Amino acid sequence: MKKLFIIHENDEWVEPLLVQLLNLQVPFEDWHMDKVSINTLNDPPLGIFYNRMSASSHTRGHQYAPEYTAVVLNWLESHNRRVINNSRALILELSKSMQYNELQKEGIKMPNTVYARGKGQLLNLGQNFKFPFLTKHNRAGRGLGIRLFYDYSSFKQYITGDEFEDSRDGITLLQEYIKPKTDTIIRTEFVDSQFLYAVQVDTSKGFELCPADACNVEEEYCPANTTGNKFMILENFSNPILEQYKKVLKNNNVEIAGIEFVEDRNGQLYTYDINTNTNYNSVAENLSNLKGMGAIANFLKKELEKTN
Repeated sequence: MKKLFIIHENDEWVEPLLVQLLNLQVPFEDWHMDKVSINTLNDPPLGIFYNRMSASSHTRGHQYAPEYTAVVLNWLESHNRRVINNSRALILELSKSMQYNELQKEGIKMPNTVYARGKGQLLNLGQNFKFPFLTKHNRAGRGLGIRLFYDYSSFKQYITGDEFEDSRDGITLLQEYIKPKTDTIIRTEFVDSQFLYAVQVDTSKGFELCPADACNVEEEYCPANTTGNKFMILENFSNPILEQYKKVLKNNNVEIAGIEFVEDRNGQLYTYDINTNTNYNSVAENLSNLKGMGAIANFLKKELEKTN
């Protein structure tokens, strides 16, 4: 029997999707990349495969899960299996540099960014980079490595001190800090390569902006809305940048993703993140008819039914 196979490394993030799949009676199998054993000498099983690998897997003890996922995706694609968010999407998930390169091809504005390998290069580049700026991990997720600096002395103290946190791939970004019009960013969600909804996220208490319920065990009041939640779906959101985003996703075989931007005080939009392992916030969705995991489950059911 053909099935849906879910490739991932985080049970908590997958659980909301499994609930929706069970409701739709979609047959599935869980492939946790730190637990599953696959013999790549065999032909892959019949069905479709959904890649939900995360760049932040190493923070959960699954250090080499992305590398193993790359092997598995290559195996699936060599046998012409249907893969949602395939090996090209995985490359984007694991590298801010690759994301920005693809955004730039479509003329999408991003914050000025430089890349450094090691503390020496960081200190060198920081001397001539305009303040304020952020540090970020090239292989990130969950806001890893994001720090805001207003002067070189505090930056140097961080880089040379015990609190410095290196990126999983050893590459750290220095990125222009865009002062937002309000203490919020916008995350646009895409399913089946189509825009689903936009969610406003409060950034007043930091940059770890994972929307998954597992990342937000304590509900925090967001001054930008009246829901009492850090995340708020923006009904009837529309902006020309959505068409540019769709082109970027199509160019890179990404069918499910979240793309984040910030709007400055002059109304200019700056895009800074593509997340191909997107999650959704249940509190925000409870106030809307739009459901992220429900949309994904319906899309996956449709794709499974199309396969021979």
